Amino acid sequence: MSKRWLVNIILLVLVIALGSLVFYTLEQNKPIEKPALTDLKPATVQSIHIERSGEPSITLLKETSGFWQMTAPFELQANKFQAESLLQLLSLHDYTKIASSNLAEFKLDTPAITIKFDQLTVAFGNSSPLNHQRYIQINDEVYLIRDTWYYYLTGDSLAFASLSLLGNQPKITELEMPNYNLKLQDTKWILKSEDISEKINTSTDALGAMIDNWQHASAYDIKLYNEDTTDKEQIKVTLLGKSQPINFVIISKAPDLILARPEKNVQYKLSGTQYDKLLQLSIKVDINGKETDVKD
Repeated sequence: MSKRWLVNIILLVLVIALGSLVFYTLEQNKPIEKPALTDLKPATVQSIHIERSGEPSITLLKETSGFWQMTAPFELQANKFQAESLLQLLSLHDYTKIASSNLAEFKLDTPAITIKFDQLTVAFGNSSPLNHQRYIQINDEVYLIRDTWYYYLTGDSLAFASLSLLGNQPKITELEMPNYNLKLQDTKWILKSEDISEKINTSTDALGAMIDNWQHASAYDIKLYNEDTTDKEQIKVTLLGKSQPINFVIISKAPDLILARPEKNVQYKLSGTQYDKLLQLSIKVDINGKETDVKD
């Protein structure tokens, strides 16, 4: 074997040895991931109950469809994002276990907020002066976690309600507006009105688009509403499989479209651009995008 080949073999062995040493060092220094904060799997949770000092309690129940329903303090479809954000707490890995049994020190003897995931209770105490963290108690153990969840829990209870006007995957069978009515008959939408201009587009596509707008309608805010709705225009939306329609009252059309559900004591605020999409039938237009002329 030539001297040159021998040198190459020695260099190769050194490279392999050095690479192995680096890999071993990295593996040794790799931080060991902590186990999940709890053994409860988020996907198995069927109920979330939140108790808040001085505020109404909040209850969320998981439906057989997989969606969440708020049953207290309002009976409304729940905000899926908010429910799932709470469930993330169960499988948290970023926490510090505190070796202390003095619950009063962390205000965990009388917690301001508790969350009950099925039968597992998480109590929230005061915040740590460092790193925006908060003390919590699970069973007999105390932990420090980031403060994200606490601020979700101290807000308006309606933050846990869905912003969808009609809930999840709604199928409309009838839409009763102040000046017209749309009803599904044999897979076809039938328009009824005492006074519809000939300029109105009554095609199957146009009517279907109106229904589709309603089925996907979502507000950007939901607030408490408990006022007199006498003499205000009303809308009724009947959904497939539901015996009673969903009733809306038009509170405002501009600058924002505001629709209230009096029986739920809530109102939805939508962008003003939603007025035309949800309340106005479209106008016939020609291929240039101009209104079609109507001949007498």
